Amino acid sequence: MLNNAFKFNYSVGAIANGIKTDTFTFFLLFFYSRVIGLDPLLASLAIGLALIIDSFTDPLMGTISDRTNSRYGRRHPFMFVSFIPVSIFYVLLFTPMPDWNLSQNQLFWWMFVCASFTRIGMTFFEVPHRSFGAEITKDYIERTKLFSWREMFAWIAGICNAFLAYNIFFKSTKEFSFGQLNPEAYFPLALTGSIVMVLSILYSSFTTSNQIKNLSLWKGTVSLKQIVSELKIALSNRSFVLFFLGSLSLSICWGLLNSLTLFINTDFWQLNGSQIGIFLYIYFGAAFLAFYITPKFVMFIGKRNFVLICVAGVALSSPIAFIFYNLGLTPEKGTTTLVLFLCMPLIFISTLSIAGNMTRDAMIGDIADEVELQSGKRQEGVLYSAVSFVQKVNTAFGALTGGLTLWVLNITAETPTYDQAYSLFFVQGVIGPVLLVIPLIFFYYYSLNKNRHSDILRQLKDRA
Repeated sequence: MLNNAFKFNYSVGAIANGIKTDTFTFFLLFFYSRVIGLDPLLASLAIGLALIIDSFTDPLMGTISDRTNSRYGRRHPFMFVSFIPVSIFYVLLFTPMPDWNLSQNQLFWWMFVCASFTRIGMTFFEVPHRSFGAEITKDYIERTKLFSWREMFAWIAGICNAFLAYNIFFKSTKEFSFGQLNPEAYFPLALTGSIVMVLSILYSSFTTSNQIKNLSLWKGTVSLKQIVSELKIALSNRSFVLFFLGSLSLSICWGLLNSLTLFINTDFWQLNGSQIGIFLYIYFGAAFLAFYITPKFVMFIGKRNFVLICVAGVALSSPIAFIFYNLGLTPEKGTTTLVLFLCMPLIFISTLSIAGNMTRDAMIGDIADEVELQSGKRQEGVLYSAVSFVQKVNTAFGALTGGLTLWVLNITAETPTYDQAYSLFFVQGVIGPVLLVIPLIFFYYYSLNKNRHSDILRQLKDRA
Protein backbone atom coordinates (compact mmCIF):
# COMPACT_ATOMS: atom_id res chain seq x y z
CA MET A 1 0.00 0.00 0.00
CA LEU A 2 1.20 3.50 -0.80
CA ASN A 3 1.56 5.87 2.14
CA ASN A 4 0.10 9.37 2.13
CA ALA A 5 3.54 11.01 1.97
CA PHE A 6 4.25 9.33 -1.35
CA LYS A 7 0.77 10.15 -2.69
CA PHE A 8 1.35 13.79 -1.77
CA ASN A 9 4.82 13.98 -3.34
CA TYR A 10 3.63 12.27 -6.49
CA SER A 11 0.45 14.31 -6.83
CA VAL A 12 2.24 17.65 -6.47
CA GLY A 13 3.50 17.05 -9.99
CA ALA A 14 -0.06 17.34 -11.33
CA ILE A 15 -0.10 21.01 -10.32
CA ALA A 16 1.88 21.94 -13.43
CA ASN A 17 -0.57 20.44 -15.90
CA GLY A 18 -3.50 21.72 -13.83
CA ILE A 19 -2.32 25.30 -14.30
CA LYS A 20 -1.54 24.82 -17.99
CA THR A 21 -4.86 23.10 -18.66
CA ASP A 22 -6.88 25.80 -16.89
CA THR A 23 -5.12 28.55 -18.81
CA PHE A 24 -5.36 26.82 -22.19
CA THR A 25 -9.01 25.88 -21.62
CA PHE A 26 -10.44 29.18 -20.42
CA PHE A 27 -7.99 31.95 -21.34
CA LEU A 28 -5.94 31.08 -24.43
CA LEU A 29 -8.60 31.50 -27.12
CA PHE A 30 -10.16 34.43 -25.26
CA PHE A 31 -6.79 36.22 -25.00
CA TYR A 32 -5.86 35.88 -28.65
CA SER A 33 -9.26 36.41 -30.28
CA ARG A 34 -11.03 38.78 -27.87
CA VAL A 35 -8.17 40.70 -26.22
CA ILE A 36 -5.42 41.18 -28.81
CA GLY A 37 -7.52 40.72 -31.94
CA LEU A 38 -6.28 37.59 -33.73
CA ASP A 39 -8.83 36.33 -36.24
CA PRO A 40 -10.70 33.41 -34.57
CA LEU A 41 -10.13 31.27 -37.67
CA LEU A 42 -6.35 31.77 -37.43
CA ALA A 43 -6.45 31.13 -33.67
CA SER A 44 -8.33 27.89 -34.34
CA LEU A 45 -5.80 26.91 -37.01
CA ALA A 46 -2.89 27.50 -34.61
CA ILE A 47 -4.57 25.36 -31.97
CA GLY A 48 -5.40 22.62 -34.48
CA LEU A 49 -1.84 22.44 -35.83
CA ALA A 50 -0.44 22.26 -32.30
CA LEU A 51 -2.81 19.36 -31.65
CA ILE A 52 -1.51 17.53 -34.74
CA ILE A 53 2.02 17.85 -33.38
CA ASP A 54 0.78 16.40 -30.08
CA SER A 55 -0.62 13.39 -31.91
CA PHE A 56 2.98 12.45 -32.77
CA THR A 57 4.92 13.59 -29.71
CA ASP A 58 2.68 11.92 -27.10
CA PRO A 59 2.99 8.29 -28.33
CA LEU A 60 6.66 8.91 -29.19
CA MET A 61 7.32 10.04 -25.62
CA GLY A 62 5.40 7.04 -24.29
CA THR A 63 7.40 4.61 -26.42
CA ILE A 64 10.73 6.17 -25.46
CA SER A 65 9.98 6.27 -21.72
CA ASP A 66 8.80 2.64 -21.78
CA ARG A 67 12.14 1.56 -23.27
CA THR A 68 14.55 3.76 -21.31
CA ASN A 69 16.89 2.05 -18.85
CA SER A 70 19.08 4.45 -16.87
CA ARG A 71 20.34 5.04 -13.35
CA TYR A 72 17.35 7.39 -12.97
CA GLY A 73 14.83 4.80 -14.15
CA ARG A 74 12.58 4.82 -17.21
CA ARG A 75 10.47 7.90 -16.42
CA HIS A 76 12.43 10.38 -14.31
CA PRO A 77 15.09 11.54 -16.79
CA PHE A 78 12.39 13.16 -18.91
CA MET A 79 10.52 14.53 -15.91
CA PHE A 80 13.67 16.27 -14.65
CA VAL A 81 14.22 18.33 -17.84
CA SER A 82 10.61 19.02 -18.82
CA PHE A 83 10.37 22.28 -16.88
CA ILE A 84 12.71 24.08 -19.31
CA PRO A 85 10.46 24.31 -22.40
CA VAL A 86 7.31 24.54 -20.27
CA SER A 87 8.45 27.57 -18.31
CA ILE A 88 9.88 29.50 -21.27
CA PHE A 89 7.17 29.07 -23.88
CA TYR A 90 4.22 29.27 -21.47
CA VAL A 91 5.28 32.81 -20.52
CA LEU A 92 6.06 33.81 -24.11
CA LEU A 93 2.59 32.66 -25.17
CA PHE A 94 0.96 35.49 -23.21
CA THR A 95 3.58 38.16 -23.90
CA PRO A 96 2.14 39.88 -27.05
CA MET A 97 0.40 43.24 -26.57
CA PRO A 98 -1.98 45.10 -28.91
CA ASP A 99 0.45 48.02 -29.21
CA TRP A 100 3.12 45.74 -30.68
CA ASN A 101 1.24 46.15 -33.97
CA LEU A 102 1.92 42.57 -35.02
CA SER A 103 0.27 41.41 -38.22
CA GLN A 104 -2.30 38.61 -38.18
CA ASN A 105 0.27 36.18 -39.61
CA GLN A 106 2.85 37.15 -36.99
CA LEU A 107 0.35 36.66 -34.17
CA PHE A 108 -0.64 33.32 -35.66
CA TRP A 109 2.94 32.02 -35.75
CA TRP A 110 3.67 33.34 -32.27
CA MET A 111 0.63 31.54 -30.88
CA PHE A 112 1.34 28.33 -32.79
CA VAL A 113 5.04 28.05 -31.90
CA CYS A 114 4.64 28.93 -28.21
CA ALA A 115 1.56 26.72 -27.72
CA SER A 116 3.28 23.79 -29.46
CA PHE A 117 6.47 23.95 -27.38
CA THR A 118 4.52 24.43 -24.16
CA ARG A 119 2.58 21.27 -24.96
CA ILE A 120 5.71 19.34 -25.96
CA GLY A 121 7.39 20.33 -22.70
CA MET A 122 4.35 19.18 -20.75
CA THR A 123 4.40 15.88 -22.67
CA PHE A 124 7.95 15.31 -21.40
CA PHE A 125 6.55 15.40 -17.87
CA GLU A 126 2.93 14.21 -18.05
CA VAL A 127 3.36 10.94 -19.97
CA PRO A 128 6.22 9.58 -17.80
CA HIS A 129 4.61 10.91 -14.61
CA ARG A 130 1.24 9.25 -15.24
CA SER A 131 3.00 6.04 -16.33
CA PHE A 132 5.08 6.04 -13.17
CA GLY A 133 1.91 6.30 -11.08
CA ALA A 134 0.27 3.36 -12.82
CA GLU A 135 3.42 1.27 -12.53
CA ILE A 136 3.98 1.86 -8.81
CA THR A 137 0.82 -0.07 -7.79
CA LYS A 138 -1.34 -2.71 -9.46
CA ASP A 139 -4.14 -2.77 -6.91
CA TYR A 140 -7.53 -1.89 -8.46
CA ILE A 141 -8.69 0.37 -5.60
CA GLU A 142 -5.26 1.71 -4.65
CA ARG A 143 -4.79 2.99 -8.20
CA THR A 144 -8.11 4.79 -7.95
CA LYS A 145 -7.01 6.43 -4.70
CA LEU A 146 -3.63 7.48 -6.12
CA PHE A 147 -5.10 9.03 -9.24
CA SER A 148 -7.85 10.64 -7.18
CA TRP A 149 -5.08 12.39 -5.27
CA ARG A 150 -3.41 13.36 -8.52
CA GLU A 151 -6.56 14.70 -10.14
CA MET A 152 -7.51 16.62 -7.00
CA PHE A 153 -4.13 18.40 -6.99
CA ALA A 154 -4.51 19.21 -10.69
CA TRP A 155 -7.98 20.65 -10.24
CA ILE A 156 -7.06 22.67 -7.16
CA ALA A 157 -4.07 24.07 -9.05
CA GLY A 158 -6.30 25.07 -11.93
CA ILE A 159 -8.81 26.64 -9.56
CA CYS A 160 -6.09 28.61 -7.77
CA ASN A 161 -4.75 29.78 -11.12
CA ALA A 162 -8.23 31.01 -12.06
CA PHE A 163 -8.67 32.55 -8.59
CA LEU A 164 -5.51 34.61 -9.08
CA ALA A 165 -6.71 35.61 -12.53
CA TYR A 166 -10.17 36.84 -11.55
CA ASN A 167 -9.40 38.25 -8.11
CA ILE A 168 -5.90 39.69 -8.59
CA PHE A 169 -4.96 40.18 -12.23
CA PHE A 170 -8.42 40.73 -13.76
CA LYS A 171 -9.58 43.39 -11.33
CA SER A 172 -11.74 46.11 -12.85
CA THR A 173 -10.04 49.39 -13.73
CA LYS A 174 -11.25 52.73 -15.07
CA GLU A 175 -10.23 51.67 -18.57
CA PHE A 176 -11.41 48.07 -18.30
CA SER A 177 -14.55 47.52 -16.25
CA PHE A 178 -14.31 43.87 -17.35
CA GLY A 179 -10.78 43.14 -16.17
CA GLN A 180 -10.47 40.01 -18.28
CA LEU A 181 -10.30 42.30 -21.33
CA ASN A 182 -7.15 44.04 -20.02
CA PRO A 183 -4.20 42.84 -22.13
CA GLU A 184 -1.68 43.83 -19.45
CA ALA A 185 -3.17 41.32 -17.00
CA TYR A 186 -2.06 38.18 -18.82
CA PHE A 187 1.75 38.37 -18.69
CA PRO A 188 1.99 38.52 -14.86
CA LEU A 189 -0.61 35.74 -14.66
CA ALA A 190 1.50 33.57 -16.97
CA LEU A 191 4.74 34.39 -15.14
CA THR A 192 3.22 33.45 -11.79
CA GLY A 193 1.87 30.21 -13.20
CA SER A 194 5.22 29.37 -14.78
CA ILE A 195 7.08 29.69 -11.48
CA VAL A 196 4.62 27.41 -9.69
CA MET A 197 4.76 24.89 -12.55
CA VAL A 198 8.55 24.67 -12.35
CA LEU A 199 8.49 24.16 -8.59
CA SER A 200 5.83 21.43 -8.80
CA ILE A 201 7.65 19.52 -11.56
CA LEU A 202 11.00 19.58 -9.78
CA TYR A 203 9.55 18.78 -6.34
CA SER A 204 7.59 15.76 -7.55
CA SER A 205 10.46 14.48 -9.70
CA PHE A 206 13.04 14.62 -6.90
CA THR A 207 10.84 13.40 -4.03
CA THR A 208 9.62 10.32 -5.94
CA SER A 209 13.01 9.33 -7.36
CA ASN A 210 13.65 7.08 -4.33
CA GLN A 211 10.99 4.71 -5.69
CA ILE A 212 12.81 4.08 -8.98
CA LYS A 213 14.45 0.97 -7.52
CA ASN A 214 11.04 -0.63 -6.98
CA LEU A 215 10.12 -0.52 -10.66
CA SER A 216 10.91 -3.06 -13.33
CA LEU A 217 13.47 -2.50 -16.07
CA TRP A 218 12.57 -2.74 -19.75
CA LYS A 219 13.21 -6.22 -21.10
CA GLY A 220 13.39 -6.67 -24.83
CA THR A 221 14.77 -5.15 -27.98
CA VAL A 222 14.38 -1.61 -29.19
CA SER A 223 14.22 -2.47 -32.88
CA LEU A 224 11.63 -0.71 -34.99
CA LYS A 225 9.99 -4.03 -35.88
CA GLN A 226 9.63 -5.03 -32.23
CA ILE A 227 8.30 -1.59 -31.26
CA VAL A 228 5.66 -1.70 -33.99
CA SER A 229 4.63 -5.22 -32.98
CA GLU A 230 4.23 -4.28 -29.31
CA LEU A 231 2.46 -1.03 -30.13
CA LYS A 232 -0.01 -2.97 -32.24
CA ILE A 233 -0.83 -5.24 -29.30
CA ALA A 234 -1.25 -2.31 -26.92
CA LEU A 235 -3.29 -0.06 -29.19
CA SER A 236 -5.54 -2.82 -30.54
CA ASN A 237 -6.57 -3.99 -27.08
CA ARG A 238 -10.40 -3.91 -26.95
CA SER A 239 -10.54 -2.26 -23.54
CA PHE A 240 -8.09 0.40 -24.67
CA VAL A 241 -9.91 1.12 -27.93
CA LEU A 242 -13.25 1.62 -26.14
CA PHE A 243 -11.57 3.68 -23.42
CA PHE A 244 -9.75 5.86 -25.94
CA LEU A 245 -12.79 6.49 -28.13
CA GLY A 246 -14.97 7.20 -25.10
CA SER A 247 -12.41 9.56 -23.55
CA LEU A 248 -11.71 11.27 -26.87
CA SER A 249 -15.36 11.98 -27.65
CA LEU A 250 -15.93 13.06 -24.03
CA SER A 251 -12.99 15.46 -24.18
CA ILE A 252 -14.22 16.98 -27.43
CA CYS A 253 -17.62 17.68 -25.87
CA TRP A 254 -16.19 18.89 -22.58
CA GLY A 255 -13.62 21.05 -24.33
CA LEU A 256 -16.33 22.73 -26.39
CA LEU A 257 -18.37 23.46 -23.27
CA ASN A 258 -15.39 24.92 -21.42
CA SER A 259 -13.83 26.96 -24.22
CA LEU A 260 -16.95 29.13 -24.54
CA THR A 261 -17.48 29.65 -20.80
CA LEU A 262 -15.54 32.91 -20.42
CA PHE A 263 -17.14 34.35 -23.57
CA ILE A 264 -20.62 33.53 -22.30
CA ASN A 265 -19.97 34.78 -18.77
CA THR A 266 -18.56 38.03 -20.15
CA ASP A 267 -20.72 38.77 -23.21
CA PHE A 268 -24.01 37.00 -22.43
CA TRP A 269 -24.35 37.02 -18.65
CA GLN A 270 -22.38 40.34 -18.42
CA LEU A 271 -20.36 39.29 -15.38
CA ASN A 272 -17.13 40.99 -14.35
CA GLY A 273 -13.99 39.21 -13.15
CA SER A 274 -14.86 39.34 -9.46
CA GLN A 275 -18.32 37.88 -10.06
CA ILE A 276 -16.91 35.07 -12.22
CA GLY A 277 -14.42 34.41 -9.42
CA ILE A 278 -17.31 33.30 -7.17
CA PHE A 279 -17.63 30.16 -9.31
CA LEU A 280 -14.17 29.11 -8.18
CA TYR A 281 -15.42 28.33 -4.68
CA ILE A 282 -17.79 25.80 -6.25
CA TYR A 283 -14.93 24.21 -8.21
CA PHE A 284 -12.79 24.11 -5.08
CA GLY A 285 -15.46 22.34 -3.03
CA ALA A 286 -16.25 20.01 -5.94
CA ALA A 287 -12.63 18.85 -6.12
CA PHE A 288 -12.66 17.72 -2.48
CA LEU A 289 -16.13 16.19 -2.80
CA ALA A 290 -15.07 14.22 -5.87
CA PHE A 291 -11.90 13.11 -4.07
CA TYR A 292 -14.04 11.79 -1.21
CA ILE A 293 -16.73 9.99 -3.20
CA THR A 294 -14.75 8.52 -6.12
CA PRO A 295 -12.97 5.62 -4.35
CA LYS A 296 -16.18 4.76 -2.46
CA PHE A 297 -18.34 4.60 -5.57
CA VAL A 298 -15.66 2.67 -7.48
CA MET A 299 -15.44 0.13 -4.67
CA PHE A 300 -19.20 -0.56 -4.81
CA ILE A 301 -20.13 -0.19 -8.49
CA GLY A 302 -16.81 -0.31 -10.38
CA LYS A 303 -15.02 2.21 -12.55
CA ARG A 304 -17.01 1.76 -15.74
CA ASN A 305 -20.41 2.18 -14.06
CA PHE A 306 -19.26 5.24 -12.15
CA VAL A 307 -17.95 6.86 -15.34
CA LEU A 308 -21.34 6.29 -16.96
CA ILE A 309 -23.08 7.98 -14.01
CA CYS A 310 -20.66 10.95 -14.18
CA VAL A 311 -21.08 11.52 -17.92
CA ALA A 312 -24.86 11.18 -17.76
CA GLY A 313 -25.01 13.56 -14.81
CA VAL A 314 -23.01 16.22 -16.67
CA ALA A 315 -25.22 15.82 -19.75
CA LEU A 316 -28.37 16.37 -17.69
CA SER A 317 -26.98 19.27 -15.63
CA SER A 318 -25.35 21.31 -18.40
CA PRO A 319 -28.59 22.54 -20.11
CA ILE A 320 -30.25 23.73 -16.87
CA ALA A 321 -29.16 27.38 -17.17
CA PHE A 322 -30.19 27.51 -20.84
CA ILE A 323 -33.64 26.04 -20.10
CA PHE A 324 -34.31 28.35 -17.16
CA TYR A 325 -33.22 31.41 -19.14
CA ASN A 326 -35.62 30.62 -21.97
CA LEU A 327 -38.41 30.12 -19.44
CA GLY A 328 -37.66 33.59 -18.04
CA LEU A 329 -36.68 32.21 -14.64
CA THR A 330 -33.09 33.46 -14.35
CA PRO A 331 -32.14 36.56 -12.31
CA GLU A 332 -31.14 39.80 -14.00
CA LYS A 333 -27.88 39.77 -15.96
CA GLY A 334 -24.77 41.13 -14.30
CA THR A 335 -26.06 40.56 -10.77
CA THR A 336 -24.63 38.54 -7.91
CA THR A 337 -28.01 36.81 -7.62
CA LEU A 338 -27.48 35.45 -11.13
CA VAL A 339 -24.06 34.14 -10.12
CA LEU A 340 -25.57 32.28 -7.16
CA PHE A 341 -28.25 30.84 -9.43
CA LEU A 342 -25.65 29.58 -11.91
CA CYS A 343 -23.75 27.96 -9.04
CA MET A 344 -26.54 25.41 -8.49
CA PRO A 345 -26.07 23.33 -11.67
CA LEU A 346 -22.33 24.00 -11.52
CA ILE A 347 -22.08 21.99 -8.29
CA PHE A 348 -23.22 18.85 -10.10
CA ILE A 349 -21.36 19.55 -13.35
CA SER A 350 -17.99 20.17 -11.70
CA THR A 351 -18.19 17.38 -9.10
CA LEU A 352 -19.16 14.74 -11.64
CA SER A 353 -16.60 15.96 -14.17
CA ILE A 354 -13.75 15.78 -11.67
CA ALA A 355 -14.87 12.39 -10.33
CA GLY A 356 -15.09 11.04 -13.88
CA ASN A 357 -11.56 12.25 -14.63
CA MET A 358 -10.21 10.64 -11.48
CA THR A 359 -11.79 7.32 -12.40
CA ARG A 360 -10.70 7.35 -16.04
CA ASP A 361 -7.10 8.11 -15.06
CA ALA A 362 -7.08 4.96 -12.92
CA MET A 363 -8.67 2.81 -15.66
CA ILE A 364 -5.66 3.00 -17.98
CA GLY A 365 -3.45 1.31 -15.36
CA ASP A 366 -5.82 -1.67 -15.39
CA ILE A 367 -5.60 -1.76 -19.19
CA ALA A 368 -1.78 -1.77 -18.93
CA ASP A 369 -2.00 -4.96 -16.85
CA GLU A 370 -4.20 -6.56 -19.51
CA VAL A 371 -1.75 -5.52 -22.22
CA GLU A 372 1.14 -6.99 -20.21
CA LEU A 373 -0.72 -10.29 -20.07
CA GLN A 374 -1.06 -10.23 -23.87
CA SER A 375 2.37 -8.88 -24.84
CA GLY A 376 4.63 -9.68 -21.89
CA LYS A 377 5.68 -6.01 -21.69
CA ARG A 378 4.78 -3.09 -19.43
CA GLN A 379 3.61 -0.32 -21.78
CA GLU A 380 2.18 2.31 -19.46
CA GLY A 381 4.03 4.99 -21.40
CA VAL A 382 2.30 4.18 -24.66
CA LEU A 383 -1.12 3.87 -23.05
CA TYR A 384 -0.80 7.00 -20.91
CA SER A 385 0.40 8.93 -23.95
CA ALA A 386 -3.13 8.39 -25.20
CA VAL A 387 -4.49 9.82 -21.95
CA SER A 388 -2.17 12.81 -22.26
CA PHE A 389 -3.28 13.32 -25.85
CA VAL A 390 -6.95 13.03 -24.91
CA GLN A 391 -6.51 15.65 -22.19
CA LYS A 392 -4.91 17.98 -24.71
CA VAL A 393 -7.81 17.31 -27.07
CA ASN A 394 -10.01 18.56 -24.23
CA THR A 395 -8.34 21.96 -24.39
CA ALA A 396 -7.21 22.06 -28.03
CA PHE A 397 -10.25 20.71 -29.85
CA GLY A 398 -12.54 22.63 -27.55
CA ALA A 399 -10.69 25.83 -28.34
CA LEU A 400 -10.54 24.83 -32.01
CA THR A 401 -14.29 24.32 -32.30
CA GLY A 402 -14.86 27.33 -30.08
CA GLY A 403 -12.74 29.46 -32.40
CA LEU A 404 -14.56 28.16 -35.45
CA THR A 405 -17.87 28.97 -33.75
CA LEU A 406 -16.67 32.53 -33.14
CA TRP A 407 -15.59 32.79 -36.77
CA VAL A 408 -18.88 31.47 -38.14
CA LEU A 409 -20.79 33.92 -35.93
CA ASN A 410 -18.39 36.72 -36.95
CA ILE A 411 -17.47 37.47 -33.32
CA THR A 412 -14.26 39.53 -33.20
CA ALA A 413 -12.52 41.64 -30.56
CA GLU A 414 -15.52 43.96 -30.59
CA THR A 415 -18.40 43.37 -28.15
CA PRO A 416 -20.75 40.83 -29.78
CA THR A 417 -24.44 41.48 -30.35
CA TYR A 418 -27.13 39.79 -28.27
CA ASP A 419 -27.89 37.32 -31.08
CA GLN A 420 -24.23 36.37 -31.39
CA ALA A 421 -23.86 35.87 -27.63
CA TYR A 422 -27.09 33.87 -27.49
CA SER A 423 -25.83 31.61 -30.28
CA LEU A 424 -22.75 30.81 -28.19
CA PHE A 425 -25.03 30.07 -25.25
CA PHE A 426 -27.07 27.70 -27.46
CA VAL A 427 -23.94 25.80 -28.49
CA GLN A 428 -22.90 25.38 -24.85
CA GLY A 429 -26.36 24.71 -23.44
CA VAL A 430 -27.77 22.39 -26.11
CA ILE A 431 -25.29 21.07 -28.67
CA GLY A 432 -22.54 20.21 -26.15
CA PRO A 433 -24.77 18.19 -23.79
CA VAL A 434 -26.40 16.28 -26.69
CA LEU A 435 -22.97 15.22 -27.96
CA LEU A 436 -22.25 13.58 -24.58
CA VAL A 437 -24.41 10.67 -25.71
CA ILE A 438 -21.46 9.49 -27.85
CA PRO A 439 -19.00 8.77 -24.98
CA LEU A 440 -21.84 7.13 -23.04
CA ILE A 441 -22.16 4.55 -25.83
CA PHE A 442 -18.43 3.73 -25.87
CA PHE A 443 -18.11 3.38 -22.09
CA TYR A 444 -21.24 1.24 -21.97
CA TYR A 445 -19.38 -1.50 -23.88
CA TYR A 446 -16.20 -1.25 -21.76
CA SER A 447 -15.96 -4.52 -19.77
CA LEU A 448 -12.67 -4.54 -17.81
CA ASN A 449 -14.17 -4.72 -14.31
CA LYS A 450 -12.68 -5.54 -10.91
CA ASN A 451 -13.20 -9.32 -11.24
CA ARG A 452 -11.57 -9.41 -14.68
CA HIS A 453 -8.66 -7.34 -13.38
CA SER A 454 -8.15 -9.66 -10.40
CA ASP A 455 -8.01 -12.59 -12.81
CA ILE A 456 -5.40 -10.77 -14.92
CA LEU A 457 -3.19 -10.14 -11.87
CA ARG A 458 -3.50 -13.80 -10.89
CA GLN A 459 -2.37 -14.95 -14.34
CA LEU A 460 0.54 -12.49 -14.31
CA LYS A 461 1.62 -13.80 -10.92
CA ASP A 462 1.41 -17.41 -12.11
CA ARG A 463 3.47 -16.55 -15.17
CA ALA A 464 6.18 -14.91 -13.05
